[in-house]
Amino acid sequence: MADLSTSYLGLKLRNPIIIASGPKTGNIESLKKCEQNGAGAVVLKSIFEEQIETEVGKQLVEHSEYLEHSDFSEYFENVSKDYYLEKYLQLLKDAKRELSIPVIASINCSDLSTWEDYISSFEKAGADAIELNYYPIAQDKKVSGESVDKALFKFAKRMRKSTTLPVSIKLGDNYSSIANIISELDKIGINGLVLFNRFFRPDINIETETMTHLGGISSFNEYASTLRWIALMSAEVKCSLAANRGIHDANTVIKMLLAGAAACQICTIYLKDESIVKTMCDELNAWMEKKNYKSISDFQGKMAQENIANGSAWERTQYMKTLIGGDK
Repeated sequence: MADLSTSYLGLKLRNPIIIASGPKTGNIESLKKCEQNGAGAVVLKSIFEEQIETEVGKQLVEHSEYLEHSDFSEYFENVSKDYYLEKYLQLLKDAKRELSIPVIASINCSDLSTWEDYISSFEKAGADAIELNYYPIAQDKKVSGESVDKALFKFAKRMRKSTTLPVSIKLGDNYSSIANIISELDKIGINGLVLFNRFFRPDINIETETMTHLGGISSFNEYASTLRWIALMSAEVKCSLAANRGIHDANTVIKMLLAGAAACQICTIYLKDESIVKTMCDELNAWMEKKNYKSISDFQGKMAQENIANGSAWERTQYMKTLIGGDK
């Protein structure tokens, strides 16, 4: 049996398969099943500030007859927000008590002070690490790409200073210079980056002429961008890189590890088949034994840009260059 353990965010994982934040990490029974099914770690379902604001708003409307006084309205709003936070903290505490694998708390906020308050609460509740979901949509034409980047770096510095826990940021792939973003976040001291986040994808229903969405389910062929950037950057930074998006089988896990990933987050495929973690680990082990690899460190990053003869192949994006080869 090969050693499937890996290090992610400075945490020891028994294997590189992490159950990503999602429906299967939102209650204690599902979390216990994640561990029973073989997961190396779990990321709790994200706490969304906007969702809490929406729920509180609904309650304010439903109880409007009791909220004529502004001071009571403010009190009610604060109590309601505290309720949702306490509910999440209880899940975190239960997970830490019941599970032996690392438990990573996940936050999705819009206000900087709220991020800091949540991080402090999660640290006190015993989280092993914090994952931050940060994704600005620069829809204002007056906002430059440079200012978007600076806002991210300012955010990262502030979050890094707010806790002693390992901190990871789940990034989108829509920045103008992903290499610079990854490099700068590494310099700031962010412990890990999850590449890449899968955002809300808007759509239009042409019959009802209303806005809808394409759903949050990934497909197996969505991993290429993640693979490229992990291969390009894994040897360039000290922080852990976790692969996310389109990871549906052991072959893709192996590819990500060869490119230099420390771990792989899965969600969609686990929703469809909870036995996939065992399948992935069994097939990863079989591949390692066939290749005579004793541990993941024996081959991790072997196919990163710096470690292969034709490293520039990872940089090609044009179809014809890929088709004919070379740098003509």
